[in-house]
Amino acid sequence: MILLIFTLLFGLWMFQNFYWKRKGLPPGPTPLPLIGNLLSIDKLGLEDFFTDIKNKYGDIHTFWLGESPVVSINDVPTILETFVKDGETFAGRPTNMLVTDMTRHGRNGLIFTDGPIWREHRRFALHVLRDFGMGKNLMQERVLDEVSVLIDGVKKQIAAGEKEINIQDGIDLGIGSIINALLFGYSFNKNKQEEFYELKTHLQRFMRAVGSPLVRLCDRNPFMFKMLPFIYGDVTRAIKELDGFFMKQLAAHEKEINFDADIEATDFAEAFLKKRKQLEAEGIKDHTFTDKQLYGACLDLWIAGQETTSNTLAWLVIYLMLNPEAQKKVHAELHSVIGSDRFITVEDKTQLNYVNAVVAETQRFCNLVPMNVNHRLVKDVEIKGYRIPANTTILHQISTVLFDERYFPDPLKFKPERFLDSDGKFFQPSSLMPFGVGKRSCLGEGLARLELYLFAANLFNHFEINAIPSKPPNTIRIIGGTVQPEPFLAIIKSRF
Repeated sequence: MILLIFTLLFGLWMFQNFYWKRKGLPPGPTPLPLIGNLLSIDKLGLEDFFTDIKNKYGDIHTFWLGESPVVSINDVPTILETFVKDGETFAGRPTNMLVTDMTRHGRNGLIFTDGPIWREHRRFALHVLRDFGMGKNLMQERVLDEVSVLIDGVKKQIAAGEKEINIQDGIDLGIGSIINALLFGYSFNKNKQEEFYELKTHLQRFMRAVGSPLVRLCDRNPFMFKMLPFIYGDVTRAIKELDGFFMKQLAAHEKEINFDADIEATDFAEAFLKKRKQLEAEGIKDHTFTDKQLYGACLDLWIAGQETTSNTLAWLVIYLMLNPEAQKKVHAELHSVIGSDRFITVEDKTQLNYVNAVVAETQRFCNLVPMNVNHRLVKDVEIKGYRIPANTTILHQISTVLFDERYFPDPLKFKPERFLDSDGKFFQPSSLMPFGVGKRSCLGEGLARLELYLFAANLFNHFEINAIPSKPPNTIRIIGGTVQPEPFLAIIKSRF
């Protein structure tokens, strides 16, 4: 009798795990109980795992993070048909994200919220960014100020006879200063560099901790945290470091604000706090402009505004060091169009076709986000014949699109020319989607594009940057929330 019961229970378990819970979903690798496809991810690595299952199961398939299925869409037409044309249906975020909630004191911020709170605060953030000059000359001036600091710093190092220069730190500091000025009203460049490097260290630890496959597994299954306490410890330490830094910043900033003065806010935190003061003055107590929401929003804007852009620029420098012929073409175009050491601005952009192509190819080739942020279906949908129920986790897997031969022939080669038409003019196909698409696309896309163009164009207009023969830059990809390059040094020569 005991054997019969055991056999029956085992049969029911097999039926549930290998058939019933997968019924109706797109095909994919068989998940193991509790851990889903973790062993395959660990064996292949996150990026190769996604490529492998796409090749085996097609453009729409399912993989498992613990007990949670994730439907993955990997072809451009279907991505545009779903996430763009039916954006509201795909605009949710998964509800069972323990690590995400831990990092933001609950479901706060801009990236992982959804519904009314997300709409309200995304709208507020876009409004504030527009007020601070997004898309206007004011924002360009802010970026060019940091470009100038970077260029002057490198020139001083060259004049001092330094043969091996770390330009990566200067890029990090410049991009960090831009986003910090938007958030808190000041740059790091004058007397706060130590503060920046402290924050950068915290942020790198945080991104590597939360980006690991084990943490992604634990995010959906709190029980796993109890089984893997060392993972819990890594995450909580990283969170505590960032939490302490930002909370100290926000508390100090609030003390400096004159809430009685009728003057416009000069940074995001000030605008947020003044909005809260206004709501409270109007007697509105049930509002979402809380300390926790401010912390979550600042964390999300920092991650989106610093980590991604500085890493992309670092990869751009590496690729042009390792592809000297491409760098020569950049210099030839800059010599022909600009012909001096003046600042390059947005007004020059339409004439700098090859520079734009290098930026675009860098975004494709560095493939910065190994796994896109998960979405949640807010209602039932049918995709390519599959009926997928509401609340299913779904994503558009941009990392496979950017290396898909259907859209980018010879995807493993760095070829800026792929973004030039027969007349040598830059174009951007719909398949290049590094900022995501649809309702949840990156709200800082405009600023990031401006920074990438202005830093890249001005940096290579002023300098020739070459690899050190005895220690060329390493192209090993450090996988976290984004893909980071290893630190590198360069030989840099002034062009003027």
